[in-house]
Amino acid sequence: MKSIFSKSNKSNLKDTARSNRRAITFIFCLLISIFIWLLMSLSKEYTIAVSFPVKYTNLPHDRLIVNRLPEAIDIEIKSTGFNLLFYKLKQHRETVLLDIKDAQPTFTKNNYFINCNKRLDKITGQFSDAIKVVHIKPDTVFINYNKKITKTVPVRANLKLDFEQQYQQTDSVVLEPQFVEVSGTAEDLAKILFVETAPLNLEKINKNIALKLNLLKPKNMKQVEYSFNNVMIKLKVTKFTEAEVDLPIEVEHLPNGLNLKTFPDKVSVKYQVAYDDYGKINPSDFKIAVDYLKIENGSNKLKVQVIQSPPQVRAIKLGNEKVEFIIRK
Repeated sequence: MKSIFSKSNKSNLKDTARSNRRAITFIFCLLISIFIWLLMSLSKEYTIAVSFPVKYTNLPHDRLIVNRLPEAIDIEIKSTGFNLLFYKLKQHRETVLLDIKDAQPTFTKNNYFINCNKRLDKITGQFSDAIKVVHIKPDTVFINYNKKITKTVPVRANLKLDFEQQYQQTDSVVLEPQFVEVSGTAEDLAKILFVETAPLNLEKINKNIALKLNLLKPKNMKQVEYSFNNVMIKLKVTKFTEAEVDLPIEVEHLPNGLNLKTFPDKVSVKYQVAYDDYGKINPSDFKIAVDYLKIENGSNKLKVQVIQSPPQVRAIKLGNEKVEFIIRK
């Protein structure tokens, strides 16, 4: 009994192997047939429509295009299936160039058009020899011009500055360049009085700043052009300290024969100065005074004024803003 079952199992295994070989042979032959059919099909010529991005060349320097031009055009191209499959699968297609010099005038002033299908030879020349351009959609691209004018406006820095303790800027912010040429339509330029930089927020500043900032373009004015797109921002920063000095109060415009005495006769003057300039400050460079001509009837006080101070100091504060006085002959 065992030998009968053993012979039966061996026979079944042989039949199964034979069936598997037949199936593999069939699939192999099928794949070869499909491959040959695919080669034959792809070698034939077909026509398909493909969308291509557009770039416009030879734009006029003295005029602006004020209407929106198509950013892409649909082109029917004819070639073998191999080439067309490549264009269908390609994610980043080459840009097609349209020459503004090919534009023809319409009956309306400053309006022109480009008949794309009359320029098939020019556009076909931008592809490989294996590609033929059959048709372009849209057939016509319309162009509306407006006269371009230019004016010069100042640049303004849009800065928010926060300095580290005891640090301050030693001078105003320097812009290089300070002016920019703006080009556009007369209507747009009438609204532009200055050009602003991109906003910048700087915190805990403790050293000189030098960096580039882009210039912002006004909203809804895409046709506006700048002679440059960024400026250099320079800011000098140094460490300051506070100093104090007692100075005598002088009297201005005092008539001859009169003597005006103030109480007190000296005033404390506090000021800020850069560390590097601290030793350069001389008390004689200050002049603190009251003005006889500013005496008010019924008042025995005069305002103390800083008449003169060294150029290196800032944030001057007087210990007394007003002083009492008496006049003697």
